[in-house]
Amino acid sequence: EPFDYYMFGQNYIRPLVDYRNSYVGNISIFQDMEQKLQQGHNVVLMSNPQTEADPAIIALLLERSNPWISENIVYVAGDRVVTGSLCKPFSMGRNLICVYSKKHM
Repeated sequence: EPFDYYMFGQNYIRPLVDYRNSYVGNISIFQDMEQKLQQGHNVVLMSNPQTEADPAIIALLLERSNPWISENIVYVAGDRVVTGSLCKPFSMGRNLICVYSKKHM
């Protein structure tokens, strides 16, 4: 059967999140976004991730309140996350648009 890379990433990162001290601010905005997405609209979030684990952490923090966004969000990532042996297993469980740097081509 196919391996579930999404759940692999979620379960690997889950123990690293301090849920007592972590929260998503303005959760109503995410609920509004989910409604807009279900209606067929587009939503773009811009961020500056600090680690390759950020997509998994975002998905973990949204999985209870907004499970649809948590599982269907599309991330823009550099080529390192799909070619690096440590990053690739986690990236395989995400919806990615990969951007290749000119200096790596």
